[in-house]
Amino acid sequence: MIGDYQWVQKTQGRLTFKEKFRLIQSILMPVTVSFIRSGITSRKHCSALRISDIVIPDSNIVKEAFQELEYAQNPSVTAHSLRTYFMGTAIAHQKKWQFDQEDFAVASFMHDFGLVSELSLHACHCFTLESAKQAEILCQKHNYSEQKIQNICDAICLHMNGHLDENDKTLSKEILMLQKATACDVTGANLHLIPAAFTDQLLDRYPRDHFLSDFKTLIQQESAKHPHSRTALLNKAGLGMMIQLNPLNRHSPNTEQVES
Repeated sequence: MIGDYQWVQKTQGRLTFKEKFRLIQSILMPVTVSFIRSGITSRKHCSALRISDIVIPDSNIVKEAFQELEYAQNPSVTAHSLRTYFMGTAIAHQKKWQFDQEDFAVASFMHDFGLVSELSLHACHCFTLESAKQAEILCQKHNYSEQKIQNICDAICLHMNGHLDENDKTLSKEILMLQKATACDVTGANLHLIPAAFTDQLLDRYPRDHFLSDFKTLIQQESAKHPHSRTALLNKAGLGMMIQLNPLNRHSPNTEQVES
């Protein structure tokens, strides 16, 4: 599958022309619909959920994953990764999905590691490979099974696909949650799945200070460095504008006006 761990390792994350066409064709309509829906759909139907209802697993591997992220010294991405965990869990709660909290926490904290870390383990055309490789090393250290490692690495790599079909039985709930949650925090897609009061609590705890400008800069840098990556493709398809128009931006006291 385009974007999964096996594909990223085989191709180093470099899309062919045919793959670019297939990916855009498969995500353009769903992403557009989700983006528009989140802007116009009332969230009154969402079940009651509070930040205090969700806990981050207190395990050594989760603590180390978060430490790895903090070593990169990018507060915007650290806060984004924390919001991702809470948003993904909220989405799973709304959809009544069962999932592995620890696996999802590791994937949430490591998914953008390669975007901000100066550590480079492999020559590649996609930051998600760097993120997945680092997560794999961490999981092996903690004697994770191959199946669990594969699931975490697939979640990390596939989160940059822009859209995943939740009816695809080959995709785990952790994979779907990470893609939906990252899209929610970055562009506002899927925001209709999360209670408004929960979102307010989350942004009070983990503010989006400077996230808009910081993340757009990271996306532009990654696109320039890897012009045939999924990041570059999505950027050309309007990712920057969607980041700019994210309804969550108005919650930030330091929302900056950034050129698209």
